[in-house]
Amino acid sequence: MATHRRLVIMPGMLLMLLLWLTPLVAQEGFATNTPAAPSGFATNTPVGALNPAFPTNTPQPTPIIPNTPDAPFERYALRLWDESSLTLMLLEQVMLLKADDSERQLTIRLLQNELRRRFPGAPADLALRESLLAAMLAAPRGSVDMRPVVRPYIEYALNQLKPTFDSTQSVEFEKFGISIIPANLDADGFADAVVGVQYPAEATETSELLYSDYMLVRIDESGIYRVLESNGLFPAAPLNGIESVTLERIGDLNGDRLDEIAVSLTLTGEPNRELMIFGYRGGAPTNLVVPNQQIRYASIEDWPFSGTTLTAREYRVESAAWGCLGERDVNWAWSSNFFRPPTTFDNFTYQSRLGCLMYSIEPIFEKPVEEAIDSIQQIIPQATPEDVQAAGRAAMVLAVLQVFNSDPAGALEQVRQLAANAEPDSWLEAQTTTFLNVANEPNFTPLKLCAALETATANGACSVEQVLMRVFAEQPFRRDEPIAAQAAQLGLTIIDQLTITTVGRLDRQAVHFDLGTNSWWAFAPLDRDVYTAERISPPPGYEATQTLPPIIRPPENAVNALLLENNPEETLNVLDNAIQSNPGVPLDAAARFLQAISYDLLGDRTNARQAYFDLWVAEPDTIWGQLAAAHLERR
Repeated sequence: MATHRRLVIMPGMLLMLLLWLTPLVAQEGFATNTPAAPSGFATNTPVGALNPAFPTNTPQPTPIIPNTPDAPFERYALRLWDESSLTLMLLEQVMLLKADDSERQLTIRLLQNELRRRFPGAPADLALRESLLAAMLAAPRGSVDMRPVVRPYIEYALNQLKPTFDSTQSVEFEKFGISIIPANLDADGFADAVVGVQYPAEATETSELLYSDYMLVRIDESGIYRVLESNGLFPAAPLNGIESVTLERIGDLNGDRLDEIAVSLTLTGEPNRELMIFGYRGGAPTNLVVPNQQIRYASIEDWPFSGTTLTAREYRVESAAWGCLGERDVNWAWSSNFFRPPTTFDNFTYQSRLGCLMYSIEPIFEKPVEEAIDSIQQIIPQATPEDVQAAGRAAMVLAVLQVFNSDPAGALEQVRQLAANAEPDSWLEAQTTTFLNVANEPNFTPLKLCAALETATANGACSVEQVLMRVFAEQPFRRDEPIAAQAAQLGLTIIDQLTITTVGRLDRQAVHFDLGTNSWWAFAPLDRDVYTAERISPPPGYEATQTLPPIIRPPENAVNALLLENNPEETLNVLDNAIQSNPGVPLDAAARFLQAISYDLLGDRTNARQAYFDLWVAEPDTIWGQLAAAHLERR
């Protein structure tokens, strides 16, 4: 029996940062010689400043009080919205938003889209804009897209502060930090700058930021500061999986004698960042990376300041279970008005890390047990401090192999050490707990342990299918004994067994094992004494049942068609396809509102009016029913 080395995983330290979000408020207090407001603001609006409290005249959110129509359908018409009323509805929803309330987040996104389409640049009223901004900053971090409100506010702030664009500088306006970097965006002789914005201004850690953004700004011939409209092109953080936005470079990046801006995005759960390069072309900010491509990178290997090319080292997840990454270098070059990748890409190569070394010996459980143990024991000593998770998984896999190698006592000792050092709520804790629980059961078998670990968490420390592949190769079932009896000796229970007859092939015994999955194996009499086993799909009639959903929720592509592609017609098509694919299954309230607002934005007043009314009648006690009611008014 092989000698087993033990690996102890030391617990890491986790730091939790608790942030106190201070809301903002509008109040009077600027000098009477305030310059004329830029376009997008009402010139007769009292000028306000943001301070740490809500204004006394800000509408406070009230709980939804379900109300139902008090007149027949014919008495209701579509509401004729004004900018203030629609903005106040949006404000109320933002103020009611709680953490992890995905339904209200969708509500807010839909209302923001509706406000933008009906009243571009809204809210024009500065006091109302400040109230909306205050509510957004007080909302759960990263839950609301603040760009449509912050960018006009920063434009307003710059017109109050009147900074020069002749040198790099930093200013502050009502807790917003504003960094100004001069740039030559269009060579028209007027001053330009790249402006970075963060809130709060004093934040030094990414986790403390409630808002971070970069924008292109110019001073026009009248001396008015203009944030150049990017139609949502410029990213902000934290938002939509973007954890942070970092300025990488400003300068002539493509040899055209104009300045471009390069920013990088840190993306939640991704091994790569994204590099975005923007320029000012045709009177608007433009993405200079070729359409439908992204510069994904873990590191920039080469990027000359005077050149028009860059080399990005890109990662790819080869095995999520082992944390194995592949890497390759991609050369991007300026050509035909865009930064473009090569026509052919190099292959990814595995990193020389523990996770990839372990992944390279997969499928581990199909190998002879002692061979697998020896391979792991040779690899584990190569672990570095960065390999803690892969090392913990390797140690668990080794413990399972010890059980299959008739050494449960050695396996238990190792697992107890791992459990003592596992981080709370971690993969390792869940796996060690499962191992110890199963090992204490009176009818414990190695296969039952394997199945329990496989189903306990994602990427469990054992694979039943691999184990069975090895077992059926090493100890094939004999033809002179019942399959069920031989399976029972391995700790396997058979749920179903039938004979498969196929033209041109010998009859095979198809067996469904009770392993927590729809796992089927076929045993063919190809040898005189033993069966040949193979993994098969469930036979006809035994497939996993495809149950219809009890209700149709808004498909993601339907939401994206409206909010990202500005295509309500496609939203209706996606919803209609979902209805056709699930006959008899109703749309939920959110999907019905998405359908109604799409009709409304397309100008289909008849269907919009009917859809709003029907939703209101059917779901009056939901947020969607009340929003539908708000889109109607009694004649």
